[in-house]
Amino acid sequence: MDYMVSVIGNVLGVLYQSCGASLVIAVLFMGVYMQMKKKGTETVIRIWIQEFRTSRQFRREFLLVFYGCLVLLRTLFCRTIWGNPLDSVLGIWGLHKADGSIYTENMENLIMFLPLLPLLYRVWEYKTDYRKKKIQEVLLNSLWIGFLCSLCIESCQLFLKIGTFQLTDLFFNSIGGVLGGVLYWGFDRSRKYVENVREFGGWDVEPWKGYSEVDGEGKKTEKPEVQENKPAEGILATEENSAVESSADIDYQGIEALVRKAGEMLRNAKPSKETIHRKEGLANFCTDFDTEIQRYLIQGLSKILPGAVFFGEEDTEGNQGAGASGEYMFYIDPIDGTTNFMFDYHFSCISVGLAHHGKMKAGFVYDPYMDEMYVGIRGKGSTLNGQRLQMENISVTEGIAAFGCARYNEDKMDILFKTVRELYMRSLCIRSGGSAALDLCRIASGRNAVYLEMKLNPYDFAAASVIIEEAGGMVGQTDGTSITLDQPCSMLAGTKKAVEETRELLPH
Repeated sequence: MDYMVSVIGNVLGVLYQSCGASLVIAVLFMGVYMQMKKKGTETVIRIWIQEFRTSRQFRREFLLVFYGCLVLLRTLFCRTIWGNPLDSVLGIWGLHKADGSIYTENMENLIMFLPLLPLLYRVWEYKTDYRKKKIQEVLLNSLWIGFLCSLCIESCQLFLKIGTFQLTDLFFNSIGGVLGGVLYWGFDRSRKYVENVREFGGWDVEPWKGYSEVDGEGKKTEKPEVQENKPAEGILATEENSAVESSADIDYQGIEALVRKAGEMLRNAKPSKETIHRKEGLANFCTDFDTEIQRYLIQGLSKILPGAVFFGEEDTEGNQGAGASGEYMFYIDPIDGTTNFMFDYHFSCISVGLAHHGKMKAGFVYDPYMDEMYVGIRGKGSTLNGQRLQMENISVTEGIAAFGCARYNEDKMDILFKTVRELYMRSLCIRSGGSAALDLCRIASGRNAVYLEMKLNPYDFAAASVIIEEAGGMVGQTDGTSITLDQPCSMLAGTKKAVEETRELLPH
């Protein structure tokens, strides 16, 4: 008993000694990381706080860095300087020192390394989910990672003459890594048999945000983060609010995090001639990255919302296409603006929309090049990087008119360009970005007044339609009818004034 008390006391003491410095280093490190990512020093603090509040993946990475600093401060920095690093290479393998006193450092090293692998695997989850792999593979990977991390630390001690190089540290650190890997691997399986076990490391509930609210029956409910934006003054809740509340357990935050990760894949992708393929129709292309990102999204969304069906642009596993039928349906455009992407034009996005019983409920559109995430939740408003969007009802003459004209959709091109000419004469300027989803979302953010295209597929506009409507805009077809979610249709969206003015310009 004395032995265990001594081990626990020493471990807690070590963590306490380095906790403050580790926290400071972790905050500074992630601040630099975000500054490089955002490329703007004036907004680093605001963006850091926003990312920490809204991005589960960022919190995982921060937790990993924070704990990594704890380990480094314990094993590397809290040592005697300029000592003899080879003073005790074999180390002490027993439970007592030569003088008979209790020796707990081996157990401390094992316990310190135990959480490191689960945190590391959680950060890597968007690439490889080790919970789905065989236990033998997890053991080997964990052993290898734990050994390499420990070897790096011990080598630093050897060459910098900080502390001592000991084989016992290598051994017990590696064992701690293996046990951590097993813990991660077994957690998902244990959740199936234990009720009310929160997702490990996911921080599903943030106490400072006050998630718990009381519904009409006096029961407490929890809402996803994105849904916490309250409607702006003067905006009445839609009659669909009850339907939204009934599906409040949907992990919108998880969907947003997944879309962000897909965006990182897009931003880091480098297309080449070998990865570009022609599809049916004129100037219609698909890249290997389109299919890769769609597979990634379908796999991830299937975990977030089991039983959902998928209507995506590309022919991949799990995509049921226009014939899909189910209570929940995701509309996926893995790279909206593929031609732009092919030419490194940096105006492409990830678009994911969610429908419930044939009605759009949520939309997520992410521009990885500008790091702009548009989110719209039916009845809960729209946001851009967490900031509430509320459109001003401007006319065509007060803003920019945008339009789309894909070569493979040449229906009614004469009508389109005649109308665009009239818009050019009346608006401040015209734009055709090459990504319908982004041009539509720019209506919600006030950058465009109106958007016109004669033929679009549902996966092109599904997500953006929710974002525009929840920001106070209008979405419909050129003839005034509603958009269709099972087949292509025309698109006319914008402020109320701009839509009415543009419709008057169209041939009747």
